[in-house]
Amino acid sequence: MRSGFLSHIDSLVKQSDLILELLDARYPEKTRNPALENMVRTQKKKLMLVINKSDIVDKEEMELKKAQISKESGIKTIFISALKRDGINMIRREISTESKGKEKFTIGIIGYPNVGKSTLINALAGSGRGRVATSRKAGLTRGISRVKITEGLYLIDSPGIIPFKEEEFNLFLVESKNPNQLKDVETVAVKLIQLLGKEKVARAYGIEKEKIENKDEEEVLEEIAYKQSFLHKGGKPAVDKAARDLLEKYQRHEIK
Repeated sequence: MRSGFLSHIDSLVKQSDLILELLDARYPEKTRNPALENMVRTQKKKLMLVINKSDIVDKEEMELKKAQISKESGIKTIFISALKRDGINMIRREISTESKGKEKFTIGIIGYPNVGKSTLINALAGSGRGRVATSRKAGLTRGISRVKITEGLYLIDSPGIIPFKEEEFNLFLVESKNPNQLKDVETVAVKLIQLLGKEKVARAYGIEKEKIENKDEEEVLEEIAYKQSFLHKGGKPAVDKAARDLLEKYQRHEIK
């Protein structure tokens, strides 16, 4: 992690009584940060894993992931959908238990950009209290911000954590970078096709299976370009536009 982020996170951990590490339900292991978790343990603070976006993953697969992560980490793990307010009461009960008998209690929320920190804060804060802005654009939160929930109870948010030299594809997968922020859109699109499988991608665009089954990922992008009429002069497929369209469709959760 960059040293600037480390200093922010160190400050947040010191100010907090309970740390919620927010993860992406599709890629919980990719969005965990062992260095951060060690920092929380070193400072003897309470840590809880909150796995967000549970509404866009298979329920059976979700329960298996939850059991595996809980067993391996020994950390209490909760699945939620902050956007749909599912699981928020479970977090509130944990906060109530941990803060019982304390005059002042602070909850720190940490996670990758665009994993849903601001949405979670607003869900926990409720209407009529300090709310924070949300956006699908990664990196909206610029510094540590504090939200008062009730007298003596506070939430604090941190800048998104991006490990130093993290691979661009992984940052895209967890929506820490959108297609406009990528240096190599086509390479990321090729890797996404490899991850999802050619048939799933073709199905999302209404491309016949026979057209792509013997083609490589670059040729699948060409088929998308033809299907979407992304063409250069002379009818040559605009693969760059097809790649960007595929990545945007994935981040809109139109391909699962």
